[in-house]
Order: sequence, then C-alpha cells, then structure tokens
Amino acid sequence: MNRIISCFFFVILLSCQSYADSIKGNIIDSLDKIPLYGATIRLEGTQIGTRSNANGSFTIDRLQPGTYTVSISYVGYAMTRFTVVLSSEQPQAILNISLVRKDVNSNAIIVSAGKKTQSIQEVPVSVALLDQQAIQQRNVNRIDEVLRYVSGVNVARDQVSIRGSSGFALGIGSRVALLLDGFPMLSADNGDMKFDALPMPEIQRVEVVKGAGSALYGTGALGGVVSLFTRTPVDTARIMIRSYAGLYTQPAYDQWVVHDMPPPLYGLDISYNQRFDKLECTVLGGTRYDKSYRLTDQSRRFNLFSKIGYTFDDRARTSLTGIINISHEDKGDWVYWNSLDSATRPPTSSNPNRMTLSSKALIGANLRHIFDDNALLNLRSSVFLTDFDNYNLLPNEQAVASNAQSFNTEIQYSRSLSTYVFLTTGLNAIVNTVEAPIYGTKQQRFISGYAQTEIKPGNDGLVLTIGGRFDHEQTDTSNAQFVISPKIAASWIAPFGVQFRGSIGRGFRAATVAERYAALRFQGITVQPNLSIKPEYSISYEIGASTVLPLTEDADMLMLDLAAFNNSMDDLVEPSFTATGNVQFQNVTSARVRGIEIGMRTQFSKGYGIESSLTYMDPVDLTLNQTLPYRSSLLWYNRLTIPIIDDIQFQMDYRYLSRVELIDARIAALGFIADADARVPIHVCDMRLILKMNELFEKPCTFTLNAKNIFDYYYSEIMGNLAPNRQLSIQGEILL
Repeated sequence: MNRIISCFFFVILLSCQSYADSIKGNIIDSLDKIPLYGATIRLEGTQIGTRSNANGSFTIDRLQPGTYTVSISYVGYAMTRFTVVLSSEQPQAILNISLVRKDVNSNAIIVSAGKKTQSIQEVPVSVALLDQQAIQQRNVNRIDEVLRYVSGVNVARDQVSIRGSSGFALGIGSRVALLLDGFPMLSADNGDMKFDALPMPEIQRVEVVKGAGSALYGTGALGGVVSLFTRTPVDTARIMIRSYAGLYTQPAYDQWVVHDMPPPLYGLDISYNQRFDKLECTVLGGTRYDKSYRLTDQSRRFNLFSKIGYTFDDRARTSLTGIINISHEDKGDWVYWNSLDSATRPPTSSNPNRMTLSSKALIGANLRHIFDDNALLNLRSSVFLTDFDNYNLLPNEQAVASNAQSFNTEIQYSRSLSTYVFLTTGLNAIVNTVEAPIYGTKQQRFISGYAQTEIKPGNDGLVLTIGGRFDHEQTDTSNAQFVISPKIAASWIAPFGVQFRGSIGRGFRAATVAERYAALRFQGITVQPNLSIKPEYSISYEIGASTVLPLTEDADMLMLDLAAFNNSMDDLVEPSFTATGNVQFQNVTSARVRGIEIGMRTQFSKGYGIESSLTYMDPVDLTLNQTLPYRSSLLWYNRLTIPIIDDIQFQMDYRYLSRVELIDARIAALGFIADADARVPIHVCDMRLILKMNELFEKPCTFTLNAKNIFDYYYSEIMGNLAPNRQLSIQGEILL
C-alpha cells in the first residue's frame, strides 16, 4: 500500500514540471465592455483549464510548445474558440476576448452527459438546461418545481418521468438518477428523490439528460439523469439575501375551504461565497414555512449548505472540494383526500395530528488531479443520510420510519489517447444500509466498472461514442444480480450548421430495499416482502437534430430541436395484488414508449423571447395490451418574455398535459381512495413581473411579483390528490 501511495505522489511531482510557455487573456462583454469574471477557459483535447478573475483576466502557464485550441464559455454568452501556437520563437500568447450574449441553451458547457467537460453540440443525446436566472425568477424552492418546466418531463408527487419512463406507484423508487455536483442523491431505502433536500438558491444550472443513462451512471438512470451544479465562487465577495412571502387564495368551492384566512407561505435565504486565491468558500442557510392549501399538510423546513474548495498549486492541477448539505423538515402526514367533494381534507378515519419528521444530509469530498496535459483523475466519495419518523400517533398506530445511509465511492480516470480519441473509465462502489421497523436491518451493495470512448475521426464535426458499464448488485440474502449496460452514440455537425445526433443504450434500476422487504399494514393495505424481485431494464434510442438560425444582424436568433425516441422497458416493478388479496412489489410489465419532441426558442437582442416545446408519446403496456397508466400522451410547455421598460420585464409560463388515459383500476377498485378516477387535462398558467431596482438601492436588487396557477385551475396529478390552487407571492433579492 505504501508503494502505491509513493508512486501516486511521485507521478504528481512529475506532473508539476515547469514549462515556460503560457496563454494569457482578458475577457469582456461585447456590449457593455465590462470584465466577465468566472468565465471558463479550457484547452480542448486536454484536461487543462482555469477561470477568469474579477478583472476578467486569466493565465495558463507552464505549457509545452505546440498548437492549442482555446475555448471560452460563460453562462448566457456564445462559446468562442481560438487557435494558439506556442513555440520557442513565440512562447507567450495574449488574447483579448469579447463574448457575445446568447441564450444559455444554444451552446453551453455540459459536464454530466459524458462525465466530462464538452460543448452541448458534441453531446449525442437530448439535453435540457435551466440556468440560475430561470430558477430564481420563478421563485421555485424544490427541484420538482424546476423540472415541471423542462420539455418532455412530468412530475407526479415524488416521481420524475422523462419521456414517459415513469408513471406513479406509491413506494416505487426513482427511474431517474439525481446528482448534486456529481454526488448521487437517491435515498438508500426507497431509492427516491428528496425534493426538499437541495440548495436551490445556490444552484447555477440544472441539466436533464434524456434517455437511458446507466452506461455511465448505473442503477436509477433507466429513464435519464438530472444533474444540479452549484455556483462557482469568484474573487469578489457575493452576499445574497433572498426572501419571499405569499399566500394561497381561497378555493372557489366552499366545501374546499379549510382555513379561516388564505394560508400563508414565506421563506428566507442568506448565502455568502468568495474565492481567496486558492480557497473557495460557499455558505447558505435558509428556512421556509408553508401552511398549505390542504388541511394537515403544513410544513416547516430548514436548510444548510456549505462547499469548500482548495487548489494546491498555481496551475490548478490538484484540487479538493468538500460539500455538506443538510435539510430538516417537519410536515403533516398527508396521503390522499377524503373525497372529491372534500378534496382538501384527509380521510375521516386518519389521524389529523400525525406528523412526519425527516432529516437528510449529504457529505462528500472530491479530489481532482491533472497528471499531465491529457489525463485527469477524479476521486469522489460521499454519504447520503436520510431519517424519517412519525409522531403524534394514536394508540396502536404504526409509524412509517427508517434510518438509511447510502455510501458512494467512485474513482474516474479520463485521458486523451490521441488528438482524436478520448477515454473515460471508472470504478464505483455503493453500499446502502437501512434500519426500519418494516424492513429490519438490510444492506444493499453495488460494485461497478465503466468505460466510454469518444472518437473524432477528423475535423469534419463527427464524434462517435462507445461505452458500457458492468454492475454487480446484491441485497442481503437475495440472489446476486449481474447487469451489463452498453451504449453507442454519434453526433455530427454538418457544414450547413445542423447538428445531428443518434444514440442507443441500455438502462436498469435495481429493486430497492423497500420494494424487496417492505412488510407493513397501512391505510387498510397489507404489504408483503418479495425477495425474488428482479431489476427493471430498458433499451432506449433516439435520433435528433438541432440548429440555430440567425434572424437579424442584431444577434436575434431562432433555435430549433427535433427528436424521435423509443424506450422499451421490461420487468417493470409495480405494487400488485397476490392471491390472498395483499400487495407485493412484483415484476409485472413490459412496456414501450415512443414519440417525438419538438422544441423552439427565440432570442432577441431587445429582450423579447418565446419558447415552446411539444412532446407526443404513445405509452403502451405490452403485457396487458393497453395504455400505460399515469402517462399523458401530450406535453406542451411554453414561455413568453416581454420587456416593458428598461428595468421591468413580464414573463408567462403555460403548460398543458393531456388527460391521463388510464389509472391503476385495481387500486381504484379497492375503494379506500374515494373518487380515485377523478382526473382532467392539466392547464397551468404562471405569470410574473420582474422589477430591477439597482439604482434605487445602489446594489443589484430585484423584486418579483409571482402568480402561480393564476387562473386557479383545479386538477390532480395522481389519484386522490388535488394539485395546488392559485398562489400569489412577492420575492426580493439583493446582492451586497
């Protein structure tokens, strides 16, 4: 072991050898001529990169002589590339760069899709992006509120569906992987997302990778991957104070009114981040209260987030980042309504005082080292802790409680084998440990290895991707599972400016501890364990094309994207009824979801903008030869931006989901959920007025007037649950 450690540090020392050549530059906004700090500068085909400082300046030194392609990217601006030749006659290059403002979705930096830094034009799968501004303006506090605006994505309670990969089944784990700064965040017990456990005010961007992602990300990525990335600190201190307050308007129907006054909601976030030479620091604290539009559904939440990064050398070859994210929530134990006539009240037989107390914590560290100009090592380790319990229980009432830990360790090595070949490899180990009255003490283990090669045959814009992953999974006494997830993909930027892409890959999701071992009686239903449950599988493929069309000479543009996709799924897990009338999680369904997705986005220099995406799906249960339950066949999302005057902007979002054609008739037939079949198409319109008051406060200051579901449309996303009615709020944010 000592020899291995010695060799490791010896290689690090060799990598720090000095070279005289360097590239320096200054980056400014092409319109305002102000410096842009925090811009990303990288040398393509290598692992070398840096960021601009508060003056917009950067330096990459100790380079070997040669030809380099320098790419400069910044959120909200078009990527720019330069070719630089360093030699003994010209050992230094100085670049003066003016970045042109452009929409974030047209040519941004993607990290998650291929576990490497690359332009979106090189990614061979569909990827949707939301930047920090879009999150802030919509006054969203949970990740599910963000995802409802992403094309092809639907959210039903705690389950995210990308292109119909999921419907809804209580207790089923997520078919979409979730990561925060590269650290996985699916719980060890249910394998689900915890929407309240994310530091939304510090999220810089959200990436949604559509289609099976198990070739790189393993279990849970059967339908896709959601990756969140936090803000990168800059040299100047950034102190942000954000607060909001609002209310739900009273329902239009008297029998739905459960509060004497419109129920309030409010929240406060304070964050600080700054870079001190080699040290980066971010701290965020927040609290939220929501009385809810439903009875016994109130919640109070606290969040704490901290990220510390340290760079060990001037060239940023070796860096260490630590992250702590803690969330605590005290919430009413709402499950479903009493009936449609009293949709804001729980069943009369339920305990109205029953509360759920939950805590979640992510603790992780990432060591990053560049061995030479072409090789990168990432060593990432984390633990995601979840703890749930009930209180205010009635005599003989059973608590649904669990204490779970998901330990994750991953070592990733990436290297440019040549100018045209890039290799990404890694090993991954996951240990999920669960202690719960309904499971006992259980442990689930994954051992995985993956590799992916990207090949650029020449300079004609073609990128080929070939990769795969091997996973070994075992949960206590259950049989071991061996899974292989291959992937083949290609991207080609045609000479006439259209990017074509195509991919085929395999995804899987191993059954969670909850699905295998749950043994409880809840709301009149008895759930039995099933140790023989198998993983779910999917084969997904898509072909697509995207382009950017200039409309005027003033940088006005139209962005178009078209994709056709097919996702075939086998051994889908569902809660099914046994011969004795009890419920058991079983592999019961083979399914197919195919469809098309069309996206359009305009960007005008004067601030006007229109976005629209239409997703049509044909979800079929091949086992029963019927429509898959809890899927809408048509998703239509729209956004309109209108500048009124210089400092005032109006925005509107509208989303439409066609009426769910089928629910689970077996559960509805039991009758314990009254009016379970009540469902309608979904029409939701959100409006906001954004007022910038920088001159008044002499600080960057923004007030936003928000109206969510402004037309007070009533609908349900899952049976027995009325979705939120109209919500009005005002949000203020100031940067000190």
